[in-house]
Amino acid sequence: MKRLLAWFTVAAATFVLSACGGGGDPAPAPTGVAVTPGDGNVKISWNAEPGVEYWIFFAPGTDITTDNWTKLPGARVIRGAASPQTIGGLLNGTTYAFTINGRTGGGPGGPGTPAVTATPRPAGAIWTVGAPLGGDDLRGVVYGLKFVAVGTQGVEFSSADGLTWTPSTTGTTSALNRVIFSPAGYVAVGDAGAILTSTDLTTWTARSSGTGSALYGVASNAAGTYVAVGAGGTILRSTDAATTWAPVTSGTTNALYAVSFAAGKFIAVGAAGTLLTSADGTSWTAVASQTTQDLRALASGASTIVAVGAAGTVITSPDAATWTVQPAVGAADLASVAFGSQFVAVGSGGAIFTSADGVAWTARSSGTTNDLNAVAAGNFGYVAVGAAGTNLTSY
Repeated sequence: MKRLLAWFTVAAATFVLSACGGGGDPAPAPTGVAVTPGDGNVKISWNAEPGVEYWIFFAPGTDITTDNWTKLPGARVIRGAASPQTIGGLLNGTTYAFTINGRTGGGPGGPGTPAVTATPRPAGAIWTVGAPLGGDDLRGVVYGLKFVAVGTQGVEFSSADGLTWTPSTTGTTSALNRVIFSPAGYVAVGDAGAILTSTDLTTWTARSSGTGSALYGVASNAAGTYVAVGAGGTILRSTDAATTWAPVTSGTTNALYAVSFAAGKFIAVGAAGTLLTSADGTSWTAVASQTTQDLRALASGASTIVAVGAAGTVITSPDAATWTVQPAVGAADLASVAFGSQFVAVGSGGAIFTSADGVAWTARSSGTTNDLNAVAAGNFGYVAVGAAGTNLTSY
């Protein structure tokens, strides 16, 4: 059935391309074709003419034409393409060939452009520094429907692409330390027990946390349970879309700097190598982290959980139960880590490191010496934020 459907799709596309329905005409091959590789995607642009319907043909390999594309494994076509067109779902490290043709009035397709090639690659290697977002320190960033960054004085900025940012009023002057995107929308936590929620990034609602302790991290299991962690071993839990919160016993007085949900459980990390896990966010168990360094952040990907912290500390685990200390990644204090197509860790002095597996890391040039406090993956790349409104992108 799948082979029959594939044959039918190719045959139908070929018929449409060669048909003269509508009395239209073939268009000349477009000029100025350019391709730019991205993370799992390629952006292709050309000099588009008004009234022309463009088709993009592409396949793994180094050559493609409008005649042979049906015979190429993995070949695909995009009808009604507009320049510039971003084509996603591609494999990093695989070379793809592209050709474009056009038609007017539903006529037959015209000649294709000479094939151009591009090889998608993971983002994180090359960074661009943006204009500072005010003078406040940015402490948290997440990608949901947009990138959202929060920081001291309750500042919040949002961006569709990490390049152009729009400020918003949160209604608090407390420093906001972390923000997440969840089924309930955005949840931000900060100093003096601040918890804010928003579904539209325009209106933020303050929630009662019942604590005056600084909150440094927040996470959701995407099934209705939320956990916030903070100073003095504070742990709060919510099961009603982050609306009401109740304290739970953590079993530690050490500061907890981050919390995440991975391997079917919440994982909290903090001062002096503190590491706790919980299946429900209520009952917490101390786990040996194998380090006494402060642990500041967590991320999971590539079947690995990574925690990072002071003095370049990196520990990894396949299951959140057993942890291995990896060689220190430089001397910088690492404040945040994210996973998109690879792990990206950021920290003091503008430090940025990338890793495919959480074990072997490569130092990257950030273009800044300002401390970087947070990094997020999304929209085919990464955004990092830090001191004095610092913001960087890598695509």
